Amino acid sequence: MDPAQLRQLAHQHRDAFVEALEALVRHETPSGDTEGASAFVDCLQPLLEADGWLVRREGARSSEPAPVGDVLLARYGQGVPGPGTLLLCHYDTVHPRGSFGRPFELRDDVAAGPGVLDMKAGIVTALLAPRLLGAAGLSPAGPLTLLVTPDEEIGSRASRALIEREARQHQRVLVLEPSRDDGALKVGRKGVAGYRITLHGRASHAGLAPHEGASALVELAHLVLELVGLGDDEAGTTVTPTVARAGTASNVVTERAELVVDVRVLNLAEAERVDAAVRGYALRDPRVRTEVEGGLNRPPMEPNTANQALLERARQLAAAAGWTVGGSVVGGGSDGNYTSALGVPTLDGLGSVGGGAHTSDEHVRVPETLDRLGLVAALLAEA
Repeated sequence: MDPAQLRQLAHQHRDAFVEALEALVRHETPSGDTEGASAFVDCLQPLLEADGWLVRREGARSSEPAPVGDVLLARYGQGVPGPGTLLLCHYDTVHPRGSFGRPFELRDDVAAGPGVLDMKAGIVTALLAPRLLGAAGLSPAGPLTLLVTPDEEIGSRASRALIEREARQHQRVLVLEPSRDDGALKVGRKGVAGYRITLHGRASHAGLAPHEGASALVELAHLVLELVGLGDDEAGTTVTPTVARAGTASNVVTERAELVVDVRVLNLAEAERVDAAVRGYALRDPRVRTEVEGGLNRPPMEPNTANQALLERARQLAAAAGWTVGGSVVGGGSDGNYTSALGVPTLDGLGSVGGGAHTSDEHVRVPETLDRLGLVAALLAEA
């Protein structure tokens, strides 16, 4: 297996890559849009089947009231001896329909559109990697499973159990999320916790009897400052109040207030520290009570020897193909957090290179992304 040849073949497949990417991006798939999700899976399924993947789609099972789209599960090379590899992707995006003036645009070597970076280019990388091996007269060193989920951007509540089940049946996981903007792969990600804190006070007339009231809003102000203070730059912990709601009228002491808080941590010890502080917060006014919902929903992907070994092999293969790749730990979470927490070797950020994730400037740099395609193919060819 020659990594330089696979890199060259990846660039020769540029037209096929761009064509498939445009087809997928034009099907807009904001989280929870089941109509868009169905159209997307209808588009992706025959593309995979044409390349020999055995595809199954099933409705995602969720305890949440909001529906999500189908999960797509595809197998390739079943029965082949060797390490099983799980290719992990999602197709939901953060962009409401019509957010971009054009659903897909290609200018020179830059492709833009909703979800093009995060992470439909990664899905195309997974689709084309076995095709690239075939063009080189090679095949994957072991069976492949491609799992494409509909709800990563909203916490993977419907698909987490399936992700973990599949990960346990494989020897390694390659996550086709985008790389860091500078092209670095990801061996670590912060864990994500979310809280909704409701403060219940006592209403009263703000002019006639303000002291008879117990202001949930005043308590909210104290709470916000207390929570921000839980952040720890040295430990990489951020605690960020993001949404607040309080009050009903300008002349009423606030009876009820709500606060939403985003927490990011590099390790479980920090998650436990912050959780204890949130739940143990001491109120200034004993007449106010709190109700805390939420907690850690994505464990941290802590750097470990297994993930690092995958990164080092990726670096060696990239070097053999004539380019360099770095490693990184980043703040955002992915479904790779779940697989890494199970102890399955996981390497993230293999899908594409670009910038502007979750913004109107979301884009992919095609040549660098084709390098990633060659690298993924090289990894799949190795036992």
